[in-house]
Amino acid sequence: MKIVISAAVLALVAAPALAGTWETRCKTQSVPYQETVRGGNTGDILGGAIIGGVIGKAATGKDGGAAVGAIIGGAVANENSTRTVTRYKDVETCKQVYVPSQIYDGEALRQSILRLNSGGTESKERIMDVQYTIGVGHDGVWGPRSVMAANAYLDNAPVAPAVDEGKTPLYSLMVNDVIVVSSTDVNSIDEIKEALYRAGVDSIILVNVQ
Repeated sequence: MKIVISAAVLALVAAPALAGTWETRCKTQSVPYQETVRGGNTGDILGGAIIGGVIGKAATGKDGGAAVGAIIGGAVANENSTRTVTRYKDVETCKQVYVPSQIYDGEALRQSILRLNSGGTESKERIMDVQYTIGVGHDGVWGPRSVMAANAYLDNAPVAPAVDEGKTPLYSLMVNDVIVVSSTDVNSIDEIKEALYRAGVDSIILVNVQ
């Protein structure tokens, strides 16, 4: 039992932590459906009224009887008729969506890239985190475009100095070898990187670059 527990603990420690998060996203849309309703259309009611009027006049020989017959005939036609109509209702659908984020552990990122480039496996969420970090479309599938982007990232990624204990790290955003903004707030830097990515601009985050 002790051996099994130790192996499980080692497996958990060895597994890379996910940078992103799972979110529940919902949307509401109108969906058509068919419903059968009582009551005929105008043609059915008019036809019933005419037939009722003819029968009423024939039975009584008077126009008053024709009028009563028309009313009764129209009412019967309306009551006995059904029709199918198209209606709409709002339906809310929700699904779990993984939102990738930046991997700040440079060595862990490098090991994941090397493993994936050599045909190894990673979880789909981890692949999306890696793709997001190196600036390629994050679909969770490690294809040729991901390999090319990963190789370019490994070739150009500078080695960040070690972070001193007790000091707040300074995060810098680099675009085309130029640092455009620096901050100790990693979340704000990450938001800027994501906005640049959506605009088609690749960037990388560095730590404590002088």
